[in-house]
Amino acid sequence: MQEHEEEGADHPKRDDHENDEDSGFEPADGGGDHSSSGCTMTSASEISSSTQVARRVPVAGVLVILAGGTFLHLARQRGVPVSDSLWAEDGEVFLSDALRDFPGTLFAQNGGYCHLVPRLIAGAAAVLPIGDAAVGMAAAAAFVLTLVAGFVFLASAEIMRSRIARLGLACAVLLLPVPGEELLANATNLHFYLLFACFWALVWQSETPAALVSRLVVAITVPLSDPLAVLFAPLAVVAPVVRRTRRALAVSCVFFASVAAQLLLMLGGDRPGRNWAFRLTDLPDVFSLRVAGGLLTGDRFLGDAWIAYGRAFSYGALIVVAAVIASLMLRGDRRTVAFSLLSLAYGGLFFCVQLVARGTSGIAPDPDTFHLNHARYVVLPFLFTVTVILALTDRISAHRANAAWKWGRRGVLLWLAALLVVNYSVTGDRSRGPRWDRQLIQARAACAATVKRTASVLVAPSPPRVWFATVPCRRLDQPRR
Repeated sequence: MQEHEEEGADHPKRDDHENDEDSGFEPADGGGDHSSSGCTMTSASEISSSTQVARRVPVAGVLVILAGGTFLHLARQRGVPVSDSLWAEDGEVFLSDALRDFPGTLFAQNGGYCHLVPRLIAGAAAVLPIGDAAVGMAAAAAFVLTLVAGFVFLASAEIMRSRIARLGLACAVLLLPVPGEELLANATNLHFYLLFACFWALVWQSETPAALVSRLVVAITVPLSDPLAVLFAPLAVVAPVVRRTRRALAVSCVFFASVAAQLLLMLGGDRPGRNWAFRLTDLPDVFSLRVAGGLLTGDRFLGDAWIAYGRAFSYGALIVVAAVIASLMLRGDRRTVAFSLLSLAYGGLFFCVQLVARGTSGIAPDPDTFHLNHARYVVLPFLFTVTVILALTDRISAHRANAAWKWGRRGVLLWLAALLVVNYSVTGDRSRGPRWDRQLIQARAACAATVKRTASVLVAPSPPRVWFATVPCRRLDQPRR
C-alpha cells in the first residue's frame, strides 16, 4: 500500500475526461471522429511494441549472463588454454565415440555407467570441423556449468532470501576455488556438478512452467549421467507426499524413471571398480584438508599450509569450519537448521560413497608432499558446506536486525568473494598441453604417410599419463571455421 501511495503521489490526479482519452475508449454512441480512432490504434501499437521490447530485454540479459559466465570459466586456466586442449576421456572416449558412431554410442558405458550429458556435448563437438573440436567441447562444458550455476541461483531462492547470498553460491559453482587438476571446462567431470543441481531440482518446489521445465530437464539428464543420483531418492519420495500436486509427482516420476533407465542400461556391463586401495582412516584426513582447508584457503595456498603445518592445519581448519556452522545453527530457525543438516548429510554421504567405491590412496594427503589429485570427489562436500554457511548466515541476518549480524553476513560474503578471486587463475596438468592444433598437424602427417583410416591424437594430461583421441583421417582435412 505504501508503495502505491508513493507512486501515486508523483502524478497529479487527472479528471475523468483525461482518463477516458488515455484509456482509448470511444464514446458509447460512436461519435468519435477518425482522428480519435487513429490515436487509439497508435496507442495500442505503441503499447504492443513496448511489451515486446520489455520481453526482449530480460532474454538479452540472460544471454549476456550465460555468455559471460562461460567466458569466465574458460579463461581460468593459465598456460595452454582449455580452448586448445582436450582432457583425458573427453578425447579418448566421448569425442572418439561421437566421431565413430554418435547414435550408437549415446548410451554406451564408460566406467560402468552411462554419461548422457558428456555424450551429447561430444556429439555437438563432432559436428564441427575437427580443428574446432577442442574449443567446442570446452565451451559446451563451460556453458552447461553456467546453466547449472544459474539453476542453483534460482532454485535456492526458497532457502536464501538474499540475492547476493544466492549469487555467491552460484559463483562458487561456476568458479569453484578447489578445482584441482581436473575440473575446468571438461565434459568428463560435469556429472559431479550435475549431482548438485539434482539436489536443488528435488528440494525446489516451485511449479511455475519455467521452473517445472528446468527441474524436469535436470531430473532426466542427471540420473542418466551418474547413477549416484539414486541417493536423492528420499527427496523424490517426500516432495509429492508433502505437496500433493500432479506437478510435484511428475518431477519425482521422471527422476525415478531416469534412475531406472540408468540401472537397466548398466545391467550386463562392467561394474565400476576401485582404482586405488581404500583405508577408512584416510577419509577424515582427506575431508579436513581438501574440504575444510579448501574453505579457508582454496587450492592456491593449500599446499603451502600443508607442507608448513601438516595435520595441525587441516584439522585446525576442520575445527574452525565446524565451530562456525555449529554457532550459526544455534541461532538459526528450525527450517533452515533442518535444511542445513540435510545438506551436510548429503555432502558427507557423497564424499564417503564416492571414496569407498573408488579408493583413497590416490587422494589421501602425503605428509612429505602435496598434490591436488582427484578434486572431483571434493566438489559435492565443498558445495554443500558452502550452501550451509550461506543459508544459515542469510536467514539469521534476516531475523536479527542488529548491526553485528549484518556485518557477520557481509564478512561471510567477503570471505567467499576473496576465496573465489584468489583462486580464480588455475595452473594444472592441462596447462602444459598438449595443444590440440599442433597434435592435429602431426596426425595429418601420419595419415599422409600411412594407409590407416584413423589417427591417434595425443590429449591432456601430458605424459606419463597418456590419452589419445581417435580421429578418422578424412576428418583431418576439414578447414576450421
